[in-house]
Amino acid sequence: MAKVLGQAGVELFMQPETKWYGVGEEEAGVHQFLVQDPDGYLVRFQSSLGRRPTAR
Repeated sequence: MAKVLGQAGVELFMQPETKWYGVGEEEAGVHQFLVQDPDGYLVRFQSSLGRRPTAR
């Protein structure tokens, strides 16, 4: 989706990235990017990568 938005001339507020967040004894992963709407609100698009054990 980020590529399609770029081709349409929409500037990304944050480039696509993969992030893992701690959730108890696991990590939840997402692939995400942000755009800013005409009123200045940030809109986050994300896709779940699932969960994995916390790296130690």
